[in-house]
Amino acid sequence: MAAADDRHRLEVAERQLALVQSFMPRLDGKVTALFAIVSAQLAVAALNLTASDLPKWYVTVPLAVFLIMIAWTYFNLYRCAFPHLDGGQNSLVYFAEIAKRRESDFIQQYMDVSVSDLTNDLSGQIWRNSAIVSCKFKFLKSATQWAMASLVPWAIVLIATSFSNARIPIVSS
Repeated sequence: MAAADDRHRLEVAERQLALVQSFMPRLDGKVTALFAIVSAQLAVAALNLTASDLPKWYVTVPLAVFLIMIAWTYFNLYRCAFPHLDGGQNSLVYFAEIAKRRESDFIQQYMDVSVSDLTNDLSGQIWRNSAIVSCKFKFLKSATQWAMASLVPWAIVLIATSFSNARIPIVSS
């Protein structure tokens, strides 16, 4: 009966790990989308600026604020895309620890592990992946908030360059 309970706990742990890991592609997709939006925002601002706009304080000040906000957004997107992956020492589940072993050593250790020890290892991996997902979400949330806030100075830059150059703030040839 104990062996059946151990196997059931292992199956539950496997499902929980799969659930936690399913959040990572969702977050990564949002990072990619936000990166594209922010990059387009930056390109539109650059295409609507001229050298004669830069000495004007009403262009330069919102432009500086916009660039600082965008830089912080990019920093947070980078941190989300490349989180710290420390932990999982001697794990038979964590990819970085598996890669440190020779193939034959890994196979032997994996075949020798008990169901209970494997369940404990999976539980540790669930915890570590949850911490990584939480961290990624925190950085994505921050990047999204800064990107949203950057819309105000971005719009001011486009409107100011539009008025100073007598043109509509769009990408034109």
